[in-house]
Amino acid sequence: MTNIISTLFFLSISLDPIKNFVSLKTYISENAKVHCHVYFINEEIPDFPRVNVIEKSKVEFFRYLDTIGIEHTQVGSYYFFNKKPK
Repeated sequence: MTNIISTLFFLSISLDPIKNFVSLKTYISENAKVHCHVYFINEEIPDFPRVNVIEKSKVEFFRYLDTIGIEHTQVGSYYFFNKKPK
């Protein structure tokens, strides 16, 4: 019984929706700080909610963005994030 109570308590803390979700632009920004350092995010990118996570690698970060319609281009050490054209 103690195990069930502690598990439920942990889940209630870890599933706080305010802390677990951020806007897409914040997600890109937080990951770009880690993986790209110098970046620009186009303001036209839709601002829907995304799970607040830092991807393990730059490859995983870019792969995810590609699946949701966000492209990146690199010029020197600068990264630019834009919505993919339709």
